[in-house]
Amino acid sequence: MAPVRESTYFPPLDKCLDGRHQLLSWRTTYAGLQELENGVTYDSLEKHLTDSHTLELLKQSFSSAPPPTSQTRPAFETKTSAINLVPSARGRYDIKQIQSDSLWLSAEAQIDEIAALRIVVLEWQTRPAAQLQESGLAADISGRSFNGGISLSAYSASRSLLRSRILPESSADPDDANNSDARRSRLFSIYLAECRFRLETCRFIVFTALCKSGADRTSFDKPSGAIPAWVESVGHEILTAWDIYGVSKITGRNILLSGIDALQSRLKRLEEGCGWFRDKEQQEHIQVAWCECQILESLAVMETILFIVGSFTQVPRSGVINSWFRLMSDYGFFEVFEPPFRELYNTHDWQLQSLTSLISLAILRLPAALHLVESLSAMAASTADPSGSAAYLNNPDVCNEVTEILVNAASECLRVASPAVLAWSIILQAMREHALQSRETRDTRQLITVVDGSAAADSSDNQSTDHSSTRVNRSLRRHSSTGSDTPQQQTVLDVLLESILLVGVDGDPIAFLARAAVDGSHVLDIIVSLSVGFCTPFGTDHKGKSGMKMRHLLLELIKSSLDLIDYQPDLIQATLAVLTGAEGYWESLDRPLGYRAAEPASIFLEDKIFMDKLFHEALRRFPYETAPFFRLCRALAVGFGDQGGKGMPAIWPMLANSNFLTCALPTSFTAYRVIRDDEEESTCVQLTANLELFRRQGDLQTRVQKRAKHDGSLISTDSMNLRQIPPGATGRVLSEAKPLVVYWEHCYSPWAYLGMLLQSASSEDPVMAIGPNRSGLILGLIPDIIDLLSMTLLTAIKGASAPSASISVVDATQNLLDTASEGLDGGQDIVSVVFDVFERELCRQPKSTEENPSSVLVRCVQFTHALLQVVPDRVWPFLGRSALLGVKNSNSQLGAVLASIESGADKYGFLVSCIRLFEALVDDAITHAISRKSSAKAVARFTSSQPLGAGVSQVVMKKVLLSFERIMLDVYQSVSTLGLVVAEQRCEVNARLSAAFHRLLTCCFGIEEQPDQNQKLSAPLVPSGEYLVDVFLSPSGSEAASVHLPSIIQEGGEERPDLGSPPATYLVQQTICTLRFTSTLLRLSTMLVYPRSRLQEQILGAVLMLTRTYTSHPGFRQPVVELLDVLVHNAGLTDSQPASLLGYMPEETAHRFLEVLLTLDEPLRDRSLSVSIWKLLSQVVSKRQQWLAIFILTGEAPRQALKREAKGSDGDAHADCLLNIALDSLSNIERLPPQTAAGVLEFVALSADSWPWILSIIQQHPHFMTAITKYVRQVETMSNTTQNRSSQAGMEYHKIQITSYITELLAMYTNYTRQNAMASYAKDLLPNLTYIISTAVVPPAFNASLQSILRQNFEARFENCSLVTFKRTAIKPPALGDSFYYDLDLAGQMLRRDPSWTGRDQNGFAAEIARANVNLSVVEAQISLFHSWRFLAVELSKSLRTDVEYQETMAEVVMDCLRTNAQNTLPQAIFERVAQSRADLAFTLLQVLIEAKSSRPNVKSVLFTAWDAMRAHGTDLTLVLDGDGASCCRTLLKILCLSIQAHASHASNQESTNGDESHPHGQPTRKFAANATLKTVLEILKVVVAHGFRSLTILLHDSPSRILPTDFALLAAILRNSLLIPSLDRHTTALLSAFAVAQTSRYASTLLSWSDQLATNRDPIYGELSINFLLEMSSMPALAESLAVEGILTHIANTNLIKYLRTSEGLGPFDHPPRMYNIWVRGILPLLLNLLHAVGTSMAAEIAVYLHLFQGQIARANGAFTFYSAVSGSEGYLTLSTVSEAQTLAVLTEILDTYREAGASAGVVSAEIMETGWERGRVREDVESWLQRRGALRERIVAVGEREEGWERMKASGGGAVNRLEEKVVEEMGVLLMLLGGKEE
Repeated sequence: MAPVRESTYFPPLDKCLDGRHQLLSWRTTYAGLQELENGVTYDSLEKHLTDSHTLELLKQSFSSAPPPTSQTRPAFETKTSAINLVPSARGRYDIKQIQSDSLWLSAEAQIDEIAALRIVVLEWQTRPAAQLQESGLAADISGRSFNGGISLSAYSASRSLLRSRILPESSADPDDANNSDARRSRLFSIYLAECRFRLETCRFIVFTALCKSGADRTSFDKPSGAIPAWVESVGHEILTAWDIYGVSKITGRNILLSGIDALQSRLKRLEEGCGWFRDKEQQEHIQVAWCECQILESLAVMETILFIVGSFTQVPRSGVINSWFRLMSDYGFFEVFEPPFRELYNTHDWQLQSLTSLISLAILRLPAALHLVESLSAMAASTADPSGSAAYLNNPDVCNEVTEILVNAASECLRVASPAVLAWSIILQAMREHALQSRETRDTRQLITVVDGSAAADSSDNQSTDHSSTRVNRSLRRHSSTGSDTPQQQTVLDVLLESILLVGVDGDPIAFLARAAVDGSHVLDIIVSLSVGFCTPFGTDHKGKSGMKMRHLLLELIKSSLDLIDYQPDLIQATLAVLTGAEGYWESLDRPLGYRAAEPASIFLEDKIFMDKLFHEALRRFPYETAPFFRLCRALAVGFGDQGGKGMPAIWPMLANSNFLTCALPTSFTAYRVIRDDEEESTCVQLTANLELFRRQGDLQTRVQKRAKHDGSLISTDSMNLRQIPPGATGRVLSEAKPLVVYWEHCYSPWAYLGMLLQSASSEDPVMAIGPNRSGLILGLIPDIIDLLSMTLLTAIKGASAPSASISVVDATQNLLDTASEGLDGGQDIVSVVFDVFERELCRQPKSTEENPSSVLVRCVQFTHALLQVVPDRVWPFLGRSALLGVKNSNSQLGAVLASIESGADKYGFLVSCIRLFEALVDDAITHAISRKSSAKAVARFTSSQPLGAGVSQVVMKKVLLSFERIMLDVYQSVSTLGLVVAEQRCEVNARLSAAFHRLLTCCFGIEEQPDQNQKLSAPLVPSGEYLVDVFLSPSGSEAASVHLPSIIQEGGEERPDLGSPPATYLVQQTICTLRFTSTLLRLSTMLVYPRSRLQEQILGAVLMLTRTYTSHPGFRQPVVELLDVLVHNAGLTDSQPASLLGYMPEETAHRFLEVLLTLDEPLRDRSLSVSIWKLLSQVVSKRQQWLAIFILTGEAPRQALKREAKGSDGDAHADCLLNIALDSLSNIERLPPQTAAGVLEFVALSADSWPWILSIIQQHPHFMTAITKYVRQVETMSNTTQNRSSQAGMEYHKIQITSYITELLAMYTNYTRQNAMASYAKDLLPNLTYIISTAVVPPAFNASLQSILRQNFEARFENCSLVTFKRTAIKPPALGDSFYYDLDLAGQMLRRDPSWTGRDQNGFAAEIARANVNLSVVEAQISLFHSWRFLAVELSKSLRTDVEYQETMAEVVMDCLRTNAQNTLPQAIFERVAQSRADLAFTLLQVLIEAKSSRPNVKSVLFTAWDAMRAHGTDLTLVLDGDGASCCRTLLKILCLSIQAHASHASNQESTNGDESHPHGQPTRKFAANATLKTVLEILKVVVAHGFRSLTILLHDSPSRILPTDFALLAAILRNSLLIPSLDRHTTALLSAFAVAQTSRYASTLLSWSDQLATNRDPIYGELSINFLLEMSSMPALAESLAVEGILTHIANTNLIKYLRTSEGLGPFDHPPRMYNIWVRGILPLLLNLLHAVGTSMAAEIAVYLHLFQGQIARANGAFTFYSAVSGSEGYLTLSTVSEAQTLAVLTEILDTYREAGASAGVVSAEIMETGWERGRVREDVESWLQRRGALRERIVAVGEREEGWERMKASGGGAVNRLEEKVVEEMGVLLMLLGGKEE
């Protein structure tokens, strides 16, 4: 049996109290649902709403919560009992307090104890957030206005007041959790919010389902935006349970009746009042809040009822109708609504009345009712059904009662009821018509019966009578199914009408209802108010679909009333209001194309009745009645109809061509004749001459002739048809009064006529239309004409942009513009005409009497905006010369126009239009950047036309954008003083400008690190971006600008937006856009290395405000976290101690904010928010925010920790902290989303790195280390199938990144265990690292083919633009994924118009760049893993260097590193640093193995791999060290040196078992390995040492800066180690040949000869290096002999350094430069000894002579051991090198003396061997004296060099010495004494 699924609505209490589960409030649920429309996804929302308990609550949303019962109390006690509460260190709660509050709430609210308990737990969980809000509430209540403005309109203000009413004064300081008043006030607030938002959530979900249901498919056949399908499924489950047509499965009655009862119960409660807190002084505040909540719940119930009824395809039940209208009758249709408290006046009246009006109309279901009336006309009266379940039209009693209610409402002129009154009158009129028709049918049937009876006798009837009989018979046969024809039979309609006509009203009640609705209540005005004032602003859910649904109801009413209401201005006005809903150009622009089918305009266009009775009637009256036709066309321009597939507006065919025209004839016009004059019909006339429609003061024909002579052409026929009606045209006289109004049959284009009308109004020589006073009317039509032009253009642009369009955007719009330009003279087109109107209007002074002085300007800006999308090359030059911006004369009229407009609404309209135009200009500069750059090249002749947007001067664009931005920035800083009295308007201005500035900066600085700003793609935007940066970030920037941003953010934190209210949308957008803009500015200040700006100081000072903003709205959390992240990051970049965020907020506030952060992304589980929070926390712990970091890591402030320690408390300080949350979550790392797991691991790793004591907490955690170790062990099985497969690369980088962080943590933990003597950990860890070891050092999975082909194809497609252009900069923090390296979003904005961007089957450049980014993400993750592994490998080496398994593993790692470097064929620029780091790791590990004296076979095998890597890197040191790979080459040389040392140190101690394991005869294998080693070493000596030394010497001479002294030292070390390898002396011939060919000794002596010139600060380092190299060569006898043969001593004796050493009086270890003494002691003397040893007696005389040259040195050496040496001035101080010098001299002197004494027997001439001057006896006595006085000796020993200083600090192993240095000196002096023939003491 499957386990029962645990409820997510209210899981076990212990999970809620210990932080494992955050409850989802209904308010948060509703907010999350609204965010779904914006494409946001929340993981927990679906799980919560599909929970069975949650679904049951939604299904019962109309019902109140059940009261407490005897069964609920035991359940409550069980749930809160101690046995069900598992103790948790993280649970800081008082269960007794929770129980007490639950029982109190249950008693007060009369809800069951479990429901009350959930609310109490919800309050406990959200208490920190509430306290953060309440901490700033006192300032809000104190009356401080914000920024000089007002609160967020009456609607939003009431919500702020509601919060202040609920919270008592004592809650202003809610620090004490035991404050019952504050706590229970919050409980009361949450309870009210839960009640309200459960209804709001149900309404939202039900409407989503209704939008997709079959019943509503005709209206909403498009997907519901971005809302996922599961929301629709939940809604369908609710609707299925409700059974909206039948009986609900939940309540056993119709759901509408339940809804009406729910509404009625809330209205009654509103009257009765609230009984909470009866004994409290704040009773009135509580009552006001409670009453407002009842009103808001009533509105939610009414909206749900409206949507359900609106989805009906059949009439509702009679019981529903009866209940609704009775309720409305009782409350007077809320015509006058007086809440119990004055504070609630005029807050929700309009919503309540509007919903009442719409429901009263919708519940009658007018179209379905009219259809039912027709069927009822054939039904007998006996079929009437008086039950409540029947259709209401089939119930006479209900119909009679409804009539009485509506007649009473009509009598009282209740405007709210007028739509229902009109609809009911239409239904009744239809009843009467069908009843009369039915009665006539019955009478006719009786007559037919009589006629049929006498038909046989009446055979002489005439033909006409027979014909009549046949017609009647046909009618009879057609209705034969109606039953018997007795005259007593009545239909249902007869019964209904009889009762209805008895209603007490004078005259006909049906006619009375119609007159009362139209004339008395002015129902058409009500329709306008509903459409404009309610449906649009309050129907914003689902991208405005709910508002459209409401307007559909009104459209149905207008359609049904067309038979009752004649064509008139009020009817047209109402129709226009319903069609547009006051939505203008901008609203239509913002609506997605997919929603067009749901617009009322599309329904209107497809309805024959509407088109015939309204549109065609308006067209017939045009141009005599111009305004109605233009406005109707403008309203319908948004619809596509049948033209949608072609991409043109549906009204275009009717605008392009018409065959009729109505006009008034001039009074003096007589050129017509009457052709028919019937009394019954209108008079028809015919023209006998041209009837001019337009004329100038001069003669048209004369102008035509002049034009023909000038350009050889005539005005076209179409143009002449626009200007005149030709002779012979016929027409019908509509009005006989003078002037005559005639309806002509004339073919012309209304669209072209529109252009001529506009030109007539804008011309200085006005074109006069025929008829009296037409010029004044034309001026008034200018806004309508331009508006129609703009809307039609916009619709054509959107339609042609659709995938199914058969016409391009350019062709569609050009067709419109060309047609509108027909007939225009003066060389103008419609664009230039509108621009002329724009310019004149800008310079015109508006009159004080004008109602809307900015209407023309607004329409012109909108037209310019539409035009910018299709012909930007016309718009940019126009704006460059227009007075709007004043680019040429710096005199902008935009500000002057704003100042001249007094009305706030008019000012807002013009200002927002200008802002939208500025946004469009920025977008145009971005989207056409590449096409403009490509078109800058000369276009060849006969080539295709330039792309859209080409041909615009960059200079013009820069000036226009900069001028526009300056103006907009002034507006931005002074928006509070512009007179925008409605706060929503101010919020929209701030939001749009913040978004535009953010977009501008992102484009300017987000990509393309190009030093030449003029060469950037965003070059036109650069001046604007730099100006913006200077204003906000420079020290001399605007103070107002830096203050404005924090003030906007503060408003978002103070005004908690009410979800679902229209003002909330604007406030949320303003706050989010400003937060993002601020973050971008601060990131930019870092990227551009700006000093700390005033803006950053302001934001830092507003950190407290940011914490409150974080809790105000779910949408604020992400941008607030990102802004705090930037603040911490920027503060940590300074060299000084950064500003502490904790210092900008009180300690208690910080604690509350920390508690809020403890919830992370709960309860909605927003993954992106979770990642951002962990990133912020990582910044805090790693950017020197010590105090805040301690707060985060320990869960308490440092002061609290000190107090706790002072009290001796032993409580767990880390019980409830983010660190524990991180460790707990990572203990189940496999269950975490990859992005979240990576973020949490980064936080833990940085915490451990910055705060070492964190590792002790990690050690104490029971599961963390086990979990991450297990992940590392198993990740191989998760990833082995995806390695190096680009198709699955997107799934890999997260795993690799996670493994990288884990590896870093393992490294730190390994170090921790080693320091704490936990030796076994490292050994136990090693077997789990298989995946890391095998993958960390492999070549990154860089897809070179993908990257290179993409780059080539991209550059071939887009000239003058490279792919690297879209590389991200620091302004956009990169995240691994499909937009990691190249900014895919910005590239899409610039390239989306190109077909190759999306390509076929979504396989264009967009997909390729995404794949390239994913590939680079994998590479980045692999590089990160390598660096982490490098850290871990080094740490393991400190603990396991002697472990055999570790040595084997690390040797393989070393070889893997070298192989990877050798095989690397990837771009050097990308992986150079990685290769260097890999080589460093190999060197470090190999060094450890050598120090550990590892004898494993694979350690020796490193030599061959290292040599392969060296050869792959390059063996010509001249080239390698002179290039970018010099550092890596040096590391490889070090590795070669160590790998040779491994062979040298273990060659004499090989284990026989090694050979046995690899070969049955062991010895051959060892011999083969030895031969291979010798061969490799010889090659190294030849290539690297011999030729390398030569190359180094040459390169040092040519480029001294390229060579380091260590380079020569490395070659010397390699030579030294190589010569230690046994059997190498058997290959002396090869060695001699290699060194001879390379002339190594000559280059060494040459280097010594000019080493003094390379000395820095008189330090001859290269002299020492050359001598040491010669010394290493001389260590091999064969090489020493060759040096002697070449006369090396003679060569070096003549160098400047040696001359200086010879001529001096003796240089000791304390003389400057000290290196000269090293050259003598460690170079010359050992070299002489080696030569003497290798060559023998033949070299003795030369060496004696050579020593004799250094008498000063020998004299100094003789007195070196004297207590005070006058020669050296050393004052008797001794060094280890002094003893070494004496030893070498002693040996040399002894050998030379022996040769001299042997004489001829040794083959020498004794006289030729000179005395060296070494005083053996003196030195012996001095040494013996020192050894006898150990105390004095100890005081005179001096350390020289770092190594000796280290020995000085080391303890001696014994022998009476104090330190290791003394011990060595004494040992060496003992050796010296034996060499001198003395006895060691």
